[in-house]
Amino acid sequence: MRSSIAILAAVAHSATAAPFANGSWSGWKNVKYLFVFGDSYTQTGFNVTGTQPSPANPMGNPTYPGWTSSNGPNWVDFLTYTYNESYIQTYNLAYGGATLDGALVAPYEPTVLSVKNQVQDEYLPAYGSAPASAPFKSSDSLFAFFIGINDVGNSWWLNNATLYDTIFAEYSGLLEQVYATGARNFLFLTVPPVNQSPLTLANGPDAVAGEGAIIQDWNSRVEKLSTSFSANHTGVTSFVHDTHKVFADVIADPSSYPQTSGYKNVTGYCEAYMNGTPDWYTLIDNCTYPVNEYLWLNSLHPTFPMHNATAASIVKYLNSA
Repeated sequence: MRSSIAILAAVAHSATAAPFANGSWSGWKNVKYLFVFGDSYTQTGFNVTGTQPSPANPMGNPTYPGWTSSNGPNWVDFLTYTYNESYIQTYNLAYGGATLDGALVAPYEPTVLSVKNQVQDEYLPAYGSAPASAPFKSSDSLFAFFIGINDVGNSWWLNNATLYDTIFAEYSGLLEQVYATGARNFLFLTVPPVNQSPLTLANGPDAVAGEGAIIQDWNSRVEKLSTSFSANHTGVTSFVHDTHKVFADVIADPSSYPQTSGYKNVTGYCEAYMNGTPDWYTLIDNCTYPVNEYLWLNSLHPTFPMHNATAASIVKYLNSA
């Protein structure tokens, strides 16, 4: 269910190295159009046939913060409303449960829109021509991809490197299609340490270590994809945000980021909160802490303070370019 060119040599940027401006990138402050692809960590329930983003309503539909998995705003909401340095219109095509390509790694339901679907069935026909509803330019748009959590989670135990070779070949092909519409600025978020989520912790240390190794492999491939794509395409600026580190830092010490300093529990969750609560700060008597003081809302999805820290980290990173 949907919770709903200056032509210069291209350079890929990593959050672990000091990035610098290149191609069409002129800074976060000049981004006016944000296109986002991903899974439940990213979804807000946007419908391409519904109300479109506008100055009065930057994310279009549904009503802010949308249908998220965070029991409040997610990182896309925070980028658009809290850490924006200009007016931004956001087109969030993410879909809960998505994998990169459902034909390669099956999602939890066959109706889930993969990133392939999000690009080919939604972005290209609705926005690829930069219509009046989204008149983006190469210089004022940013295309963000946060995918891999479900690809890893649904396939890590196969230990199948050939599968990941195929997935990333498909990923590169999708980027080609987006590039062809004028996209030049790309942001990739690495997979966080979901092997430290309650879902994997419950399966023991072997599962934690096994999934952790595959997450590292995935993230290494994201880095290589970003570097390769930038090197082979005119005017591209590509950023890789180390989302994995942000999460790992918070799990190790919630005070690593002011947005998460209120967390009291970073390993478990309260079942009474797992499907969401009436407000962002609900306390239910049989839970030790209010919902916003748990990193995990349920077995896999973080609460909104983690998304807040992620968005703040992204903007700090982009502003260093």
